[in-house]
Amino acid sequence: MGEKDGPNQMGIADRIGALRLESGRSELELANELGLTVDGYCDLEQQDSELESVLSIAQALKLARLLGTNLLGLLGEAEQPLKVPIARVRSALAAHLGGSAEAKEALEDEIDWDIGPFLEGSSEWTSVYTIEFIKKLAMAIEVDWQVVLAGVSIEDAPPAAELSE
Repeated sequence: MGEKDGPNQMGIADRIGALRLESGRSELELANELGLTVDGYCDLEQQDSELESVLSIAQALKLARLLGTNLLGLLGEAEQPLKVPIARVRSALAAHLGGSAEAKEALEDEIDWDIGPFLEGSSEWTSVYTIEFIKKLAMAIEVDWQVVLAGVSIEDAPPAAELSE
């Protein structure tokens, strides 16, 4: 990436690094806050796919808050879409599945994730799933993933104490 690229032209890893420098936080500090090794945190600043596929949603929410942005900001999405509360997405998904075990299994096969904790609405769901899960789920149910992700809030995450255990 060239130095003249704007923040929305950066890759995810570069954006995280730039936001960390802007925040004045060290790699070690953020690693500790997120319950990662320093090497694990450094991967976030070196590989664009790490944020979406490795961090839980709860960890990504916490990182965004620590860096003064939101999940979509970390991903470089400039326009903030409408926010649909995740509870509404969960209800619509449950209605769509209609209590059918076969429909649930077919969706799980399609997205390659167990959707049980998400459907149950347990407080741990953000610790179980990644942003990649949200993208696959949204595509499968034909909803804009950014709208779904924008609806995830820090209130959906388990208390901070549970993240560092």
